[in-house]
Amino acid sequence: MAANISLTYSEIETVCNTLDSSVEDTLVPRMKEAKAEVDELLENALVLVQSSPALQQQYEKFTTALTEATDSIKQYANQFRQIKKSVEDMDQEIANKVNSSS
Repeated sequence: MAANISLTYSEIETVCNTLDSSVEDTLVPRMKEAKAEVDELLENALVLVQSSPALQQQYEKFTTALTEATDSIKQYANQFRQIKKSVEDMDQEIANKVNSSS
């Protein structure tokens, strides 16, 4: 009979760590680099009286949206961790009840 529930704790942690590191080690640093490059461009190499500030404002909105998206990735990883923790706690609770009734 196939199991209805199956968890591999180490695989859950591996995926969670991959999600976290993709945000912290790749996405956020590259977003900061890109923003610095855009700021530099709009301050020195693409300077238009009205357009440059408008472009800067739009890029700020874009950066904010990306930051929120990266936060969502980390929240997703935390949901996986919470599921794992809840199942571990439930398993321990069941074991304690079984052992106390012996």
